[in-house]
Amino acid sequence: MPTLADFRFFRFIIPNTENQIRMPAAFSNLVQENMSNPVEISTINGQSWSISWVVEEEHPHRIVFTRGWRAFYEHYHLRIGATMLLSYHHPKFFYVAIHDTRFYKINYGR
Repeated sequence: MPTLADFRFFRFIIPNTENQIRMPAAFSNLVQENMSNPVEISTINGQSWSISWVVEEEHPHRIVFTRGWRAFYEHYHLRIGATMLLSYHHPKFFYVAIHDTRFYKINYGR
């Protein structure tokens, strides 16, 4: 299993992710005891977002971003098929690069 310093992963925008998005189980298992809540997500344009998370009841090994996620989703006009490369920096930061449906990184202005 990768160390926290190596944790980078893609999340695909699929149907029903406008209100919440699940993190990978391997990542969730490793960080759920020590990750800050809320976390800060910084985009490549330097904008930061505060996102709260919960552990799913039906899948106790999955962190789900909830409060603040919809505002992030709408602000960046995320659509089905887009991807995000998330890079975790223990204990409270994520850097995210958003890619369109053709896998081109989107460079949002400030």
